[in-house]
Amino acid sequence: MNDNMIYVFIALIAFLAYKKYAQYKVLKLVPSLLEQGAKIIDVRTQGEFVLAKKDGSINIPLGLLENRINELDNTKPIILCCASGSRSAMAKRTLKANGFENVHNVGTWKALRKF
Repeated sequence: MNDNMIYVFIALIAFLAYKKYAQYKVLKLVPSLLEQGAKIIDVRTQGEFVLAKKDGSINIPLGLLENRINELDNTKPIILCCASGSRSAMAKRTLKANGFENVHNVGTWKALRKF
């Protein structure tokens, strides 16, 4: 393996570790966010949501989020989830760009099963 490949590998490991740590930090906040009246928004497609979901979550697919943003209360925390964390990261950027402050991406909906 050449030096460049080693650096790419190290960067990939660092990125994955950071993502896991960031998810861990948000998951620690979930109980207090729920006590504050947080809504769990699952941004997967309707088909994905029907197959499996976190009880109590609301399905607003990422592609429909901007059209349905008025359904959300920007005074309460919002917890976002999807299948891997990518779509919920995009949803977080969308909500932040529309004035939402208290928005949290937990990544996968499965991470919320214990709450």
